[in-house]
Amino acid sequence: MKFIISLITLISFTCFAQATTWDGRIFNAKSRLEIFQDEYIRELSKYKVIVLGEKHYTPAVQYAQEQTIRNVVAFTNKSGAFTTAWEFLNVTAQNETDRLFNQVKSKEITAENFIESTQGKKDSGYASVIEATADLKGNLLGTNLSREEKKPVTENGIGALDPKLLPPDFDYGTRGYYERFELVMSGHATPEQIKNYYDSQCLVDDTIAYHLLKDSTNTLNFLIAGSFHTDFYDGAVHRMKSRQPGIKIVTVKIIDASDFEESELLGEMHSEQYGDVADYVYFVNNPISK
Repeated sequence: MKFIISLITLISFTCFAQATTWDGRIFNAKSRLEIFQDEYIRELSKYKVIVLGEKHYTPAVQYAQEQTIRNVVAFTNKSGAFTTAWEFLNVTAQNETDRLFNQVKSKEITAENFIESTQGKKDSGYASVIEATADLKGNLLGTNLSREEKKPVTENGIGALDPKLLPPDFDYGTRGYYERFELVMSGHATPEQIKNYYDSQCLVDDTIAYHLLKDSTNTLNFLIAGSFHTDFYDGAVHRMKSRQPGIKIVTVKIIDASDFEESELLGEMHSEQYGDVADYVYFVNNPISK
């Protein structure tokens, strides 16, 4: 009898531990149902562009991105025929990106060396993404402008940008996008500054959209960008859909659960005002313990 009671206690404890472990859990945001990793990979593999909205400089987030890239490429058999587009690389430095990335592929330098050369800092998890793309013989694409190139916009608005850097048919995000941006920036800048910062934000979104669609010839593409650029199908996602109506695009938001209490996590998938934050929500780490 004592053995049976002990066994029941052990099973109960195990089930509780599994239920409260969030690291690696994936949800379909529309249905609010949890899915297994194999279903997640199978579903993503149906799309041309897989958007991985991230929290920057969070190794567990970047590890989830690396694993997604490796598993989708393996499932689709697209080794040598895919592109990883990254917000932290600039379109105007693509030749240098290609030169350094070719050295990673040929093992002349490491992925960590690539990060130090292009980002001016030591790795914070992104080397795993670069290494995965190199191992699988993918292309690496810059989708942003440098801080210096964007500086005139943050200071004086979109009209101050060098015209040759403006994507053709440039446009802004939705009204809801501006509302969310204004809310985040409120108290940190004047109304005029917020307008200029929003111009810069939308410039990044449209630069991502334009160059990913124009510069990648592959039918499988991963976009790694800060989640504000991708949340609620706005920002860069909105601009890609506008530029190429009917494009097969799927969005994933990778959330660091340690930023939240457990009771808050499921609420991060949906907003009553703006809808689903993404098609899939992928949690890493575990929530705050009270």
